[in-house]
Amino acid sequence: MKNNLLSKNQILHIKKLMQKKYRYQYQEFIIEGLHLIEEALKHPKIIKYIVTSDVNFKHKSVPVLITSYENICKLSTTKSPQPYIGICNFIQNNHLYEKDFILLLDNINDPGNLGTIIRTAHAFGVKDIILKGVDIYNPKIVRSTQGAIFNINIVNNVNLIETVTKLKNDGFKIIGSLLKDSIDYNKVEIKDKKLVLILGNESHGINQDLINLLDYKVYIPIKFESLNVAIACGILLSKYLK
Repeated sequence: MKNNLLSKNQILHIKKLMQKKYRYQYQEFIIEGLHLIEEALKHPKIIKYIVTSDVNFKHKSVPVLITSYENICKLSTTKSPQPYIGICNFIQNNHLYEKDFILLLDNINDPGNLGTIIRTAHAFGVKDIILKGVDIYNPKIVRSTQGAIFNINIVNNVNLIETVTKLKNDGFKIIGSLLKDSIDYNKVEIKDKKLVLILGNESHGINQDLINLLDYKVYIPIKFESLNVAIACGILLSKYLK
């Protein structure tokens, strides 16, 4: 496919995608760096086009638009960007869960935490994540996932109470990580095959309405106040995905 030059209108459009409201208006988001682009290219119809200052870069099925490295820097959210930017369609996920283990995230605030959790979940083989209260297309989140965002069914911004209630009716048992009124996770034997693990907000924990739906309340014993939620996620996944 022949490379073309990036136009001024396209530059303005990409700059708009740095803002959440325009990402959702156009249903598009930005990825940066060759690794993320290669991961996205494994999935058809995600990348609309690639922008680069590398005149030798070509792709047989995705349009490649050439621009200056100066423009790449203006369109990037990092200080010293690689000369590759991808403009992607929103990922079309579904509400039919692939496996009998689901990770549910209740208002995780920090983009770095969320990106690391998605990446960690993918490493452990999690196929389905339900979350609310965050823009998964935030550039820092996308970058932190290292491409895992393309490999997990992420169901975003649903009613968590209704969703968990339905999952309980479908036979799932619900585990929540709590600091209070909970049991050492090492001392809780869970033999149920269909599980949902809930992790809560960094400051406020799990919403009380979700706590009321828990079948198991667990904590990780440590010698200080609390663990980073992404680290806690890795510890609990290693326990419950055995």
